[in-house]
This record gives sequence, structure tokens and C-alpha cells, in this order.
Amino acid sequence: MSVVARVSNISKPILRNTPTRLSRAARLRLFSTRSPHFPCVEAHATRESRLKESSRAPSSSSGQSESGPEPTYARPNPASYNVYHHPHPLPMTYYPESLPSFDIAYETWGTLSPNRDNVILLHTGLSASSHAASTPANPSDGWWQKFIGPGKALDTNQFYIICSNVLGGCYGSTGPSSLDPTTGRPYATTFPILSIFDMVRAQWCLLDHLKIDKLYASVGCSMGAMSSLATAWLHPDRVGKIVSISGTARSTPSSVAMRFAQRSGMPSVFLAIKMALTVPP
Repeated sequence: MSVVARVSNISKPILRNTPTRLSRAARLRLFSTRSPHFPCVEAHATRESRLKESSRAPSSSSGQSESGPEPTYARPNPASYNVYHHPHPLPMTYYPESLPSFDIAYETWGTLSPNRDNVILLHTGLSASSHAASTPANPSDGWWQKFIGPGKALDTNQFYIICSNVLGGCYGSTGPSSLDPTTGRPYATTFPILSIFDMVRAQWCLLDHLKIDKLYASVGCSMGAMSSLATAWLHPDRVGKIVSISGTARSTPSSVAMRFAQRSGMPSVFLAIKMALTVPP
């Protein structure tokens, strides 16, 4: 009786305009004939169809996504970015051994002043490459295309912007897909656990190589916002300004736990979407 009562209660909004003298069995039959409706799954299917259609058509150079302002995240061509190779070991924060050597992929915009004092270091989020905006070598839109250029927030008429793929990022910088020089095989799961400080120390090695003594500003959002703070914390005398957007100096235990739960749930979400899309109507 309790199960039937719960079901009949759920069905009340559905039967708002239905005569109240319907039997309980009739109510259950009406409730069971209603098809489930999942707007997020249907939106995903619509977008998937649109992407399949666009993949058959000639690609445009803009890289602009039809579903929003952000361009498609794609692995950049190695010929479209610069690579700095650091041949010396880099000590790790949470790993007992140093990284023997590493590469850092980076791109630049604007003109470096004679005194090298107009440099803005732009930090990426977790998943972005060094391609923050279009360049002559790569004219496709970058992930911060609307904010980098003449007269924009990061004004290339005034500043020299440097953006690097973070250590561990695998978009040209050393990461799990790179070859371990000690074994000749990809690092894979043996790649050291990284901290924000490790990523930023690698960036400071790049800046030293470029002979940048002091940054005009350290700028970033999300994980990049944490990096912007760490950059100034490591070398406060070498950073003029900080722009930290949607970031924090430290993750709380609750946020770490929440991110772990989100990552753990991703395979289940993908499986559920796949099953919903493959079930015949």
C-alpha cells in the first residue's frame, strides 16, 4: 500500500486535469505510459549531430564553436609554438626525485620593450594549451581570443604577453605522454605528482632563459589564478601586479573531496549518456 501511495502521489501533478474518480489502477496505467524526458541528454544528442555534420563540411580557420563563445580545444601543431628545453633537474614538491629535464611550450604576443619590463605572464587553466590567441603561425582562435590584442584587456600595443603550457600539460610541455629519458618509454603513470609550485618554478626557468628579470603582471583564471598567486609568492620582488580571477591560494579539504567525487563520477555519466543514446525509441 505504501508503494502504491507514493506512486499515486507522484502522479498527482500529471493528473491535475484528470477526473478524480479514476481508479488507482487507471492512474498507474496512465503514469506508466508517459515517456521519460531528459533535456540534457537530448541537448547532447542534438549537439553531437551538429558536430558530426560540421565535421563533414570544410573546416573554417576561426575555430569558433557554434554552441558558445569558446573555440574548440585542439592539440596545437608543434610548428605553431616555441619550446624551451631545460636540461637541468627540477626538484618536485611532493615527489622524492627531481624531474631530470623538461620542455615548456609557449607562445607570445606583442613586442618586448628594450628594458624587458612590459611582460605579462598569462597562466592557463587545467586543460588549456599555450594557444591563448591567434598568431601568424597559428591563425585559429585561442582560448582567450577576446582579451588579447591591440586595445584589448591584454593590450599588445603596450605589453608583451607570454603564455606557456603548464608542466604536465602534454600540449608541447613535458607530461605523462612524454618520454622518460631514463627509460626511453613514456612516463605514463610514473610521471611525478605535481603541485602548482612545480608548474610555476618551471615557468620561472623559462623566464630566466628569456632574460625576463621582472614581470609587469602575473595573470590567470581558475587554476591559472592559483598559479598567478604562486608566481608572486615565490618571487615577490619580480612581480609587479597580480590578476587572480576565480582562484584561491589553497584548496580546502572539502573542495578537494568534491573534485575527487566529480572525477570519479565522470565515467558513470558518460556511460549513462551512451546508454541513453543507444536505446531504441
